[in-house]
Amino acid sequence: MSENTLPQSGEHRNQNVLLLILTIAFTATSMLAASQPILVNILVNVLLPLIIMIFCKLVFFERLKLTTLTLLRVLIIFAVFNILNRQIFVNIVIIFLAINILEATLTDIVRYKRYFNGITGLVLAASCIFLRGSWIDYTGLTQLGFFAKFMHMYEFHALTFAGTIAWIVAYTLWNWIFVTNEFSPAVAKLHVGILAAPILGSLITGNPGFWLVFRAGSLSFGGCLQISEKEFVEENLRSERFSRFVAFTKKPAVQIPVMILNVALILFASFVK
Repeated sequence: MSENTLPQSGEHRNQNVLLLILTIAFTATSMLAASQPILVNILVNVLLPLIIMIFCKLVFFERLKLTTLTLLRVLIIFAVFNILNRQIFVNIVIIFLAINILEATLTDIVRYKRYFNGITGLVLAASCIFLRGSWIDYTGLTQLGFFAKFMHMYEFHALTFAGTIAWIVAYTLWNWIFVTNEFSPAVAKLHVGILAAPILGSLITGNPGFWLVFRAGSLSFGGCLQISEKEFVEENLRSERFSRFVAFTKKPAVQIPVMILNVALILFASFVK
């Protein structure tokens, strides 16, 4: 008995270390790409996804997601140089956020018959009308020297600070459930790190408003890893224990309370001032 259990427990420990390393990498790259839309963003969020889309075999949703993310990462370059009005760009980001949520929601409802998460997705997408965003120009920070030259960020917010946090929590729970429907448990485990990265970035900066730009970066870089190294992810993050947990979360006894919680969080973020 002990001979069978020891390797498995060691395997889980190694997986958790790997997931921690990947989460740190997702957090660092998303924060760097967000604050440096020219110096880092082009390399990590534009060139890398293009290479992946050209040379790797992608399913429809993967290609659609990477295309959308890459398009926005290209548009931010035009916004930095004022070719595209910066506020218009931020508004476009929120519109694309709603579209991406609807894409995943329709997949949940039509393909997987996951109606509880589908209801959350519909409410979440509709709530985007209450979100607002703004562009922040940090180029005046002379103490950063050359790096301040292209330092720009954008932030989003709900009606209140607490509402912004509530919306992020609802989105994170909804998105992870979608991931467990769309992908294997090993990939779902990878997305724990991808979803944690923008939250960690917001905690580090002390501003939940940066979550959206961090989320775009972590999803882009994490998506590139997921798509280009599918076998690596499946082999190194496969876990019977985690698979059982994923199966447990798919039960109506879990999905219904999560849906109720998410809808309550979204309504709070949308209407409570």
